[in-house]
Amino acid sequence: MPYDAEADAVSPERLAGRYSYLEREGLLPLPAKDGVTIVVELTHREWAEECLSRLLVHSGPAVRLIGVAMREDFQLQPLLERFSAEAELSFLPYERGNYRINEALADARTSFIVLLEDRVLVTAGWLNELLWPAIDDPATGAMAPRSAAEEQEGREVLRFGNDLELSAYVNHQLSRRRGEWREAGVLSGPCLVVTREMLQRTGGLDFSLRERRFIIADWCLRARQLGTRLAISAASYVHVLQPLAARAPHKNSEAQAAAGLAYCAKWRIPDERLREHGLPVPENLSALERQPAIPLGKTPAALPLVTAVVYFEEKWPAEASIQRQLLLQGQQSYGNIRWISVRDSWTDTTPDFPVHERDTVITVQGEKPWLHALENISGMYQSEVTVYMSASVSYDSEYVARIVKALLHSPAALIVSAAPGLAESELPDNPERGTAVVLPLERTAHRGDILPGRIVKRESSRRSLLLCPGPELAVGYIAGGPVPGAAVPGSTDRPSERKGGTQP
Repeated sequence: MPYDAEADAVSPERLAGRYSYLEREGLLPLPAKDGVTIVVELTHREWAEECLSRLLVHSGPAVRLIGVAMREDFQLQPLLERFSAEAELSFLPYERGNYRINEALADARTSFIVLLEDRVLVTAGWLNELLWPAIDDPATGAMAPRSAAEEQEGREVLRFGNDLELSAYVNHQLSRRRGEWREAGVLSGPCLVVTREMLQRTGGLDFSLRERRFIIADWCLRARQLGTRLAISAASYVHVLQPLAARAPHKNSEAQAAAGLAYCAKWRIPDERLREHGLPVPENLSALERQPAIPLGKTPAALPLVTAVVYFEEKWPAEASIQRQLLLQGQQSYGNIRWISVRDSWTDTTPDFPVHERDTVITVQGEKPWLHALENISGMYQSEVTVYMSASVSYDSEYVARIVKALLHSPAALIVSAAPGLAESELPDNPERGTAVVLPLERTAHRGDILPGRIVKRESSRRSLLLCPGPELAVGYIAGGPVPGAAVPGSTDRPSERKGGTQP
């Protein structure tokens, strides 16, 4: 709702006069005596530089900026070079599994914090108006400007031919509606100002909701449960860039739907309300159980799920295959593995493998079904990493952990662990995309969101396997671990055969 000036026995004219005086004397921005921290979500490479440049020019002297890379493929280096002289601008690179926005928010020590997408263009004076609602009403803890992406504003898209037209519009709105703001039930747009008190009480953002509009809305609803009011400034406007339809990134509709359902489930909102105009909010928020605060700071990264595909290259006796499977599982130190065993059995019965609920044993009869099952696993079982392990090969206890670490810190789609004991200097050069290459399957892993290629036999007389990756996939190599022994059917202590440089 608009600020009621009469309740304080101060006329709007007097308020406007005081504001003009403060502005004329250079005493603004107020009321942030200790400055403002602006956290910028870096997603659009082509817009980020302009966004940061405008923030540095138009946000006042007592401002600190933190740019957070939101995507793995976002290139920070050009921005680091472009803004190397800006002491008040720092960057947080992307980390898979760690939502670094909460880390940046935890690092903010100012009275006000701004969370802003890099598609936002600001103009002179944009920040001053956004700080006043919290002074007019101390219960107000989150404020948003008008924009084409704020759902409470109806998503009206305004177009400007140049920067002069944008500035003229902003100044006109400021002269007409200076000091005006109204209360909102929820906010979800690309620019949000919060007080330090609100942040400390509510905590960080719930990244498990995935879709940004639901993440911000959830943050606001949790704040409202604690008595915090939300506001939209009528006088402040920020321009939000919109991608051209032909160049707009294709959004995963299933992921969007899942995010909406998760949001509705968390706030007990009927799913059908997602089809309504605007963002749904609970009809009786006070009746709902209070949601817990999300810890600020570095998010403890959940271990990525690994699918470990153990394949038996020969027809192992049932008892020996069980013992071998248990040995492989018990040796690995990594703590989040789903085990998939693929056997070619010479009987019609499947051995009673002691497996966890999410583990699977696939038993087939014949070489072709065996190869077919192996090739299709990557499409059947979704995980962040898929590791192939031969039952006839021994692996050190850190093998899976080392593979996962390499994939998380490499642009490669596939990682090959070299033979045990092979020095890093002896590793082959990484082949370029399009280079014909075959990889030892028993030492290969890949990201879970790709189809890795064809699986073929290494030799016609043996069932040792090779992976032939697609030409578009980049391959990386890491050094092997310590030299272990190897197992063969019916035994766990005999060494495996070696052949050339491709055998482990």
